Amino acid sequence: MSYLHTKGRVIIEKRVNIRPFFNQKTKLKITLHNNTRLKHDIIIQGSGEFTLGENSYVSSYSVIGVNERITIGANVMIANSVSIRDTDHNFSDNQTSMINQGIVTSPIVIEDNVWIGHGVVITKGVTVKTGSIIAANAVVTKDVPANVIVGGVPARILKERNERKN
Repeated sequence: MSYLHTKGRVIIEKRVNIRPFFNQKTKLKITLHNNTRLKHDIIIQGSGEFTLGENSYVSSYSVIGVNERITIGANVMIANSVSIRDTDHNFSDNQTSMINQGIVTSPIVIEDNVWIGHGVVITKGVTVKTGSIIAANAVVTKDVPANVIVGGVPARILKERNERKN
C-alpha cells in the first residue's frame, strides 16, 4: 500500500496516478512539503521514497520512477513531460532474459532553486546542485554542478550562471 504524507498546504490536481510496486520489499512513500503542487496527469511509481520540497512543483505528464530515493529540494520548477527515474534494468547476462535480471537503483538528489525544462530525462544516481538550470529535452546522466545551465544528449555544461551584480 502506498503512503502519502503532506506537510502544510499541498495541491494535487486531477489524474495524479500513484502506482506502488507491491512485489518489492519496501513500500512507496511520498512526502509533499508546504506549498507544493502536483499538476494533472503525473505518474509516481515504484517502491522507494519520493520527497518534494517546499514551494516546488511537478508539471503535467511527468513520470517519477522511484525504487530507492528521489529527493527534490525547495523552490524547484519541473516542467511538463519530465522523466526522473532512480532505476535501470540489469542486462549484462546474455543467457538470461532482461526481464528476469532485476533492477539496479541509485538515489537522485535535486537541490534547491533548480529549473528543469520540458522533456528532460534524469537518470539514476544523479545529483543536481543548487541554482542550476536543465535545458529542455536534455538527458542528464552525470551530476550537475551548482549555478550552471546544462543541455544536450547527454547533458553538458553550456554556461555558468553569473552572480547578480549590485
